[in-house]
Amino acid sequence: MDSSNNAQANDSSNTENIRVRYAPSPTGMLHVGGVRTALFNYLFARKHGGTFVLRIEDTDAERHDEEAVEQVERSMRWIGLDWDEGPDSGGPHSPYRQTERLDLYRDAAERLLDAGAAYYDFATQEELQEFRETERAAGRQPIYTGGPYREMPREEAREKIDAGEPYTVRFKTPREGETVVEDVIRGAVTFENRNLEDFVLMKSGGTPTYNFAAAVDDAEMEISHVIRGDDHLSNTPRQILIYHALGYELPAFAHVPQVLGPDKKKLSKRHGAASVEDFAEAGVLPEALFNYLALLGAGYSADEEIFTPDEMAERFRLERVSGNPAVFDETKLDSVNQTYLRRRPPEEIAEWAVPMLADSGVATEEELREDMPRLVEIVRLMQERLTRTTDLPDAIGYFYGGELEYEGEQFDKQFGKEFVQEAFPELVERLEGLPEWEENELEEAIRGLAAEKEKGAKHLIHPLRFAATGRTVSAGLFETLALLGRDRTLIRARHATEEMRRRFG
Repeated sequence: MDSSNNAQANDSSNTENIRVRYAPSPTGMLHVGGVRTALFNYLFARKHGGTFVLRIEDTDAERHDEEAVEQVERSMRWIGLDWDEGPDSGGPHSPYRQTERLDLYRDAAERLLDAGAAYYDFATQEELQEFRETERAAGRQPIYTGGPYREMPREEAREKIDAGEPYTVRFKTPREGETVVEDVIRGAVTFENRNLEDFVLMKSGGTPTYNFAAAVDDAEMEISHVIRGDDHLSNTPRQILIYHALGYELPAFAHVPQVLGPDKKKLSKRHGAASVEDFAEAGVLPEALFNYLALLGAGYSADEEIFTPDEMAERFRLERVSGNPAVFDETKLDSVNQTYLRRRPPEEIAEWAVPMLADSGVATEEELREDMPRLVEIVRLMQERLTRTTDLPDAIGYFYGGELEYEGEQFDKQFGKEFVQEAFPELVERLEGLPEWEENELEEAIRGLAAEKEKGAKHLIHPLRFAATGRTVSAGLFETLALLGRDRTLIRARHATEEMRRRFG
C-alpha cells in the first residue's frame, strides 16, 4: 500500500461536517494529559460548529473500573467540557460504550474473514512464545505472520472451531509496501508493512482489541478527525489498514504530544498532581485549569493568556499545535488561577471559605455565617493575595479567634528593640482609648505616636502587625485592624505586651 491511498484522508482544511471524539479507557483517574487532548477535540469542534463525542472504551474487562467511568464524566463536566453525544446523552450512533457494541465488531470481523483480509489463528500462547524466542535468538524481530494458519482453508478452520479449539482473529497484514500516516501535526510518518505483524482483531474471548474496536467505531460514528495522544501513533497504521480493508473513508489524524513534568518526564503523582481531581482538590478553579491546559502547546501567541472558552475556540488551529512535548508549569497555572480568583465575587469566595475555616477550627460554621458580612469584607481585602482556594484558611484564618501563639525568633526580632519595648505599651493604651475603631483613627493614632517619639511609623507598624496577625506580611495594617475589630486586636496586643515583658523584663 503506498502513501497515495492515505493522502485524501488527512486534509485538515476540510472543515465540513466536523465530528471528533474523546475515547478514554476507564481504568483510573482522568489525567491532565488526557483532558488536554479532550480540550483540543472540544475546541476544534466548537470552532467549526461540529460535534464532540464522548465514547467509553471499556472492553478491557480486567482493567475496567465502573467508578472510573463516573470519575471521567465528573471531571470533564467539572472542567467545563460538555459533549454532544455520549453514553448518558445518546445520539445517532448509540450506544457509546464499546461493551454495548460487540455485535458491531463481530460483524466487521466476519466481513474481513469473508474478504480474505483476516484469518482464524489457533496458535497457543506457548507456540507464540516459542516463535518469539526463536526469532530473537536468530537476531530477528519477532514479527508474527500466522504460520500455517494464515492461509488455512476456511472449512478446516471451522472444523477446529467446532471442535472447541480456542482461536483469535488476526488481520492479514500486507507483507510489502508501506502505510503512511499523514499527520496534521507531525506531517507524513511512514511505516513499512513488513515490520507490522498480523495483529489480533478479536481476542479468544470474543472481545475486540483496541485497534479494531477504535477503527470500527471511528468509521461507524463518522469521525472526521481523530485527535489523540501521540502514544497512539504506532497504532495508526494498523487502523488505516483496517479502514481500507473494510472500505471505510479515512479520517484526518492528529497526534498530540505528551504533557511532561518540569523534569521532562511524563507528568504523574510524583510531580504533586496529575489528575483533574488532584487539581480540583488542590484549590485550582475549573476555568483556570481549562484555560491553562487549552493553551499548553496549542501554538497561541506568547502574549495571549486569559480567554473564555468561546474565544479559545475561535483562535484554535489544529495545525498550530506543537509537535514537541509540553512541559506543565504549576507556577504558570497558579498565575492563571490567581487571575480567575480575582475575578470571582467576594461573596462567592466567602461561601467557599465557610466550610474550610470551620474545618480548620478557627470558628464554627454557625459563627461564620452569622459573621458573613465581615467575612465578605475580609475576602475582599485578601482576594488579591489568593493563589488557590486552598489558601483561604491560612490567608484569613487569623481574623478569627483570640490570643495567638508567636514564633519565638520572629517575636524577638519584632520586640527586641529598646524603642519598641518602651513605646508599644503606650501604643496599646492609645488604641484602647480610641472613640472609633476606624481605619483613619487607627492610622492617626499609630503615626501620631511615632511622630511624637521622632521615629518612623514602621517602628510601630511592624510589631503591631505581628502582634495582631502573627505574621510579618499582611494586607494594609489599618484595614486589617479595622476588620479584626477592637476587642480581638486589643486582646492580642495586650498578650504581646505581656510576652514582651516576660522575655525582656
